[in-house]
Amino acid sequence: MIKITVRTQFDKQKLKKKAETATFTSLSEAGGAVRKTAKRSIRKRKKSSNPGSPPHTQTGMLKRVIRYDVTNNRTVVAIGPVNEIAGRIWNLHEFGGVATKRRKLKPHRFKVGEHGPIRAIQHGSKTKFARIELRTAAQANRATRLIVEENERRSDNKPRHYPKRPFMKPALEANRSRLPTFWANSVK
Repeated sequence: MIKITVRTQFDKQKLKKKAETATFTSLSEAGGAVRKTAKRSIRKRKKSSNPGSPPHTQTGMLKRVIRYDVTNNRTVVAIGPVNEIAGRIWNLHEFGGVATKRRKLKPHRFKVGEHGPIRAIQHGSKTKFARIELRTAAQANRATRLIVEENERRSDNKPRHYPKRPFMKPALEANRSRLPTFWANSVK
């Protein structure tokens, strides 16, 4: 008969640290996968998308502002648009809703020699301005008046309705079956 003696050591703190590191890595990979799927679902188009489908972006800004971040306690990952302006508007697209406030332009008294607007150009519901170097007092007064008129127009507070155009929830649903694989064999 052969007698074998085995000694093992169990370091609880070491295991806990490895589990925390693996969780952080797995959450980062999962967040990246969901973000990538969301970005790929958004198309750059001039026209708005149909309600119920992911929104279109004219400038591509939405694709650029989608981020993911694992929180400090390393147990939650947040994924979505982070830009303050984009976050509000895309939240309305994701869940649907009504927006009433419109951001006003900063009031400014233009002077000769500055660059300012000389005429308003309508692009659908958006107003853009043709800007030049203001060479006369009349041009400076017109530029100041254009900003005041635009702010008056924006203060009408007509509600704008946004139908649901979800892009983050479908991205999560598309990756739901893959999520457990990010944690498989992660603690080594």
